[in-house]
Amino acid sequence: MALDYKTPEEIAQEYLLNLKILKPEVNTGQTDSDWWIRGHVVGGVLSGVYADQLKISNDAFPQSARREALERHLFTYFGEGFRQPTQAQGDALINASATGSFLAAGTQLQYAPNGNIYATTEDFTFQGGAVTGSVPVRSVSTGQDQNLLMDSPLAFLSPPAGILPNASVYAANISDGRDIESNAEAADRILRQIRTPLAGGKVDDYIQFALAADPSVTSANVLRFPFGFGTVGVIITAGTTNIDEALDNGDPVVILPSDDLVAKVQDYVETQNPITDCATVLPPASTIQDVTVRVRYASGDGSTVLSGQTLTQNQLVQREVQRAIYKTPPGGRILGPSGFVVASEMEEVIDGNLSASPYTIGNIAQILIDRQVQNLSPSSINRALLGNEVAIPGVITIIEMV
Repeated sequence: MALDYKTPEEIAQEYLLNLKILKPEVNTGQTDSDWWIRGHVVGGVLSGVYADQLKISNDAFPQSARREALERHLFTYFGEGFRQPTQAQGDALINASATGSFLAAGTQLQYAPNGNIYATTEDFTFQGGAVTGSVPVRSVSTGQDQNLLMDSPLAFLSPPAGILPNASVYAANISDGRDIESNAEAADRILRQIRTPLAGGKVDDYIQFALAADPSVTSANVLRFPFGFGTVGVIITAGTTNIDEALDNGDPVVILPSDDLVAKVQDYVETQNPITDCATVLPPASTIQDVTVRVRYASGDGSTVLSGQTLTQNQLVQREVQRAIYKTPPGGRILGPSGFVVASEMEEVIDGNLSASPYTIGNIAQILIDRQVQNLSPSSINRALLGNEVAIPGVITIIEMV
């Protein structure tokens, strides 16, 4: 039987009704009477007790527990609390004015658009006539907003002697930075442990191994026999944990793990997996997904900036397409035996946030009255992905319907 958690007014009315039965002469509708006031005080107190009972009952289940209770669940199952935010790491391309120049560990660079600070992690000397070099760097702060895309510009706060002031992110992204674990992420981790406990090397075991290896790991996808019988492929992503927040704030979305993280997860998995399995941890292979969307705006055109917005209508649509692609898991959405980047999923994301049709509860602005995502591959409306592939937004073309 469902518990009945009554509101203060419901309890007050029950109190006054019972009072009227016992004392018919009492005017229970007189709002300044002692009886009326007493009824509402009792209603407030008892409703508070009911509300506390509801919170306590919700705390018993991870998916509805308050954060404090959820942390106790985490300690019960994993011996640790919420995963803490992590620093981002990568390489910077540094330029010197002459060979022999020296760059000390801890020298700081800044990413001007948001003020992020990164520090070199080792000493570096330009040798052999070289005046450029790749130097490992790590963000000073933690969080997903510390991630940067390859080629992003950096600049030294105080360039050392012989070092030119301008640098850039080199060879790959600055990655692995994540935010503190959210309630939803923690609940998912606990429920996975409850519903699919470790059992000798099944698919979910390897997912749990990867997630337990390092807080920066955000997801894992498992391939069977990628290199022959007895082999297991574990494809991990890392970095951005809240894609919606990153896109809405204009931060880069970085989900490809660093080489250091891949190696760390590999070492951990080898201590956990069955001795008969040959497991290999790999980053996903990124595949660029170009998208063409036909749209009809409720007013204005693609270059129109609506009241309360900073982006044009075209840019708003492009952002929703990016949202859908970034949220497609490695290996794609499974439809039958295969995984895909799904065109209809893009249309649903656009509808949920921008369209007046078919939904009317958008989160951003109701700017579209029609939309159609064109074929995502030469032969199909959807784009097939291999199990080790992850889709990255490419060129997003908006065509206005006439």
